[in-house]
Amino acid sequence: MKKRIITLFLILCFSVSAFARLDVIIDEAILEPKDPILGTVLAIGPGLLVHGWGHFYAEDYRMGLSLFAIEIASLAAIGWGAYQYYNADQWTSVGGNVDEVERGAQITMATGFLFFVLTYIADVALAGRAAEQYNKEHNLQFRVNQEAYIPSLMYSYTF
Repeated sequence: MKKRIITLFLILCFSVSAFARLDVIIDEAILEPKDPILGTVLAIGPGLLVHGWGHFYAEDYRMGLSLFAIEIASLAAIGWGAYQYYNADQWTSVGGNVDEVERGAQITMATGFLFFVLTYIADVALAGRAAEQYNKEHNLQFRVNQEAYIPSLMYSYTF
């Protein structure tokens, strides 16, 4: 019985001491400024496969996910249009003849391609501004590394 009371007392002491100090910093994030040029480069390179990549770098997740979702929908529209185009004789029962089904499938593919290209262009054009906005919101200033051999004029150009 005595051991149980001592154990309960120690558990109570440790639990109270763990919560007694509320000013402890649990997770402190170190924010670093985002490079607008790197955001644009990421939007151009890997952003071709995953639209919104430049916005993910700039931590603008809402826009990045929106661009990525529209990309997936546009690829689905292209695939659906291609399926209808190459299997047009199966879709004549829905309505129209083969030529009308093929024309509708071409319009679906063209619309999907248009949205695919537009989301890519939006990512490339807006990724640098998203990085600048991130720096502005967090009171950060991006500076070029002085030890780099890349001319600083390259970093002064904005899209």
